[in-house]
Amino acid sequence: MGLAERASSSSGARLGMGAGGAKSHAYIQYPPLRCDIPGAAGVMYDDGNKLLLVPAPSKVYSWPTNQHPPAELPGVTDIKEGPILGVRYSLDGKILAIQRTNQEIEFVNKESCTGFKQQCRSGSDRIFGFFWTDCPACDIVFVTTSGLEMYTLYLSKNGLKLVEYKKTHVSWYVYTHESRLVLLASGMQCKTLSGYQFAAGGIVRLPKYDVTMTKQEYNRKPVLAPEDIRIATMYGRLYCVQVDRVALQLHMYRFYRDAVVPQGSLPIFSSHVAISVVDNVLLVHQTDSQVVLLYDILTDPRGPISAPLPLLLRGAPSPAASSSSNTGKGSRRPLSTAEATIYGKGWVFINPDLVLDHMHGLLWRVRLDLEAVAASSSNLPSLLSFLQRRRFDAPKAKELSLIVIKSMIIERRSLRLIASAMDVVTASYAQATRPSSGTGGSGYQPMNKSTAVSSGGITLSAGPRAGSQSSSNPVGKAMSKSKIVEIEQDAETVSDAESIISSEIEEAPLTSSQEQTSAPSSSRVLSREGSKGITMESSTSNSSSLLASGLQGLRMGLPAPYISPDDVLQSVFLAIEEEMCTDSTFYVAAIVEYMRSTAKENVRVPPGLQALMVQLLGRDERYHELRQFVAGKLIDPSRTVALQLLDVGTNDRETRKLGMEMLRLLHAHCDYVKLLLQDGRLLEGLRYIRQNKVDTIPPALFLEAAANSNDIEKLASVFRFCLDFLPGFQQTPDFNLYSSRLNQQCIVGSGC
Repeated sequence: MGLAERASSSSGARLGMGAGGAKSHAYIQYPPLRCDIPGAAGVMYDDGNKLLLVPAPSKVYSWPTNQHPPAELPGVTDIKEGPILGVRYSLDGKILAIQRTNQEIEFVNKESCTGFKQQCRSGSDRIFGFFWTDCPACDIVFVTTSGLEMYTLYLSKNGLKLVEYKKTHVSWYVYTHESRLVLLASGMQCKTLSGYQFAAGGIVRLPKYDVTMTKQEYNRKPVLAPEDIRIATMYGRLYCVQVDRVALQLHMYRFYRDAVVPQGSLPIFSSHVAISVVDNVLLVHQTDSQVVLLYDILTDPRGPISAPLPLLLRGAPSPAASSSSNTGKGSRRPLSTAEATIYGKGWVFINPDLVLDHMHGLLWRVRLDLEAVAASSSNLPSLLSFLQRRRFDAPKAKELSLIVIKSMIIERRSLRLIASAMDVVTASYAQATRPSSGTGGSGYQPMNKSTAVSSGGITLSAGPRAGSQSSSNPVGKAMSKSKIVEIEQDAETVSDAESIISSEIEEAPLTSSQEQTSAPSSSRVLSREGSKGITMESSTSNSSSLLASGLQGLRMGLPAPYISPDDVLQSVFLAIEEEMCTDSTFYVAAIVEYMRSTAKENVRVPPGLQALMVQLLGRDERYHELRQFVAGKLIDPSRTVALQLLDVGTNDRETRKLGMEMLRLLHAHCDYVKLLLQDGRLLEGLRYIRQNKVDTIPPALFLEAAANSNDIEKLASVFRFCLDFLPGFQQTPDFNLYSSRLNQQCIVGSGC
């Protein structure tokens, strides 16, 4: 059974299946958010507060969009009747701004039920729209035909104050609250874009840049439309995604503080496309063919993750269930025609992953089916990298990652492939748990990519990376080859157990050296108060990673897909032990590959994994290899490993001797002395506790062993030892018991 079939059988009908058994990598979840309000003036989305707004003649209804199933009862704000062109709440939810005309915006205070109006700066200008900010320089920004008007809110004076005006010709604009970035289009073809970021650290002005537009005809110049531009945030980086409908390509531009750098192009296969970003994955909806392309910008080469598949509806009631459902309380609502229509005429794709059907008042959220992606992927290391970068459904990504690794070993894939897979999951875990040189920051830090974090916001950098260097250790050197079944033939022969095990027990460090970051340039920042939002760093700054998002998530108790060594032990190696019991050679080689990858990242494996390796080698009577593994420090000394060596050593004297010596060097006094007594080495045990000043072992243990030997001289020697070296022994019950026993044996001996 292959990986895809194994994953399919474990997931059943849930694996990427929609109605009729169709497979899909992306889907929308039923039920949608419904907002059917009689007399509504339209449906709008407030991305600053993540609210779906429906203005009516005298009220504004609002629903939070981050709930599923959606809330049934909306919030209501009373307003005056009049035309409504746009609606947005302030970021604290206290003020409602309503664009009434092309020159005027009305403000309603929900707490005091008072209001005021504000016109744009010039009567000849037209307001395209507005947005609220958490920037310390201003509270609200008007986007007009002549530029940006920045205002501060003064509730005490019931009005706004103009604090700054950015004059520039504007044909249209695009803004997302997620990035705090506004792009202004100008020029005859609207292909010249300029941007301002209203982050909590200040206002950052981006340089102007021209997008690439392919001419369809010689005398006809294409005009860039707002729907051709999307501001996308992926892995903590800001991108401008431009649709070139003539060349059938997506042009990518990455934003920096002092530059906008082209990042290449992605192929599309239709001019009718829409864009979503789901869990840092770029989804290109081909609305005419009704299929979805999935792109991961960290995948190399940049091609679709998998074959294009349709966008499906999940969780909807079947027609039979809808027709037979009762009309009473608790019955499921039948699926309407609008809800059953994919890519309807009223669909509008909202940043980053929402779809608004403004004609029918429905809001959908696009989601990824990780099980379907895993089942259809053939490049397993690349699949593991993809799963390790997922955050939206981290438990599922972790579960699938473990299934992939387990299946690779069961199906006996090549050791080189298994080594690559082990390297992926170990590097991901190591970076997530590696301590950083800073305490602030948030967001996602992709593996092997540069992202410097300021004190609370994500800083994007294009500077050269200062790669972290792991400290060398003998384990990593000894396990450098991917196919290890035996130690090299020219290794030094070890004959004595004491020389095999190092007298100094050292624990490998859990993490590598910390990385440092340089302070970002502030040449273009107008204000540095606060530290929220996503900010951009200079493209020439020399910064390296400061904080991985996985570490941030672990500190906050958030789920993460990272796979720890304990996860690998419990869910992979122990889970398949019975299936591999007939021949453990390949099984041991897979364990060695994992230990090699952990050594390279300075991640410590649990002793249980090394004990399992000892058990497998002993099962096949590969005692020589086992001793060589211990000598080469492939197996670290621990009590768990030592006890397993003793268990395996019941059939091999040298292995048992190795386990006892490991206990001695680990100062496991009680275990070591008990083993000496089992072997009848009573006097050696006494010398051991005297030399090591051990006072945790009761004298009765030695006295009883001496008495059971029926050797009166040995019992007398132990008794004398207790009198000489154990203070207070004469006041113990053991003194009276064994002194009387010695006297009796002496009397019996004299009588004879």
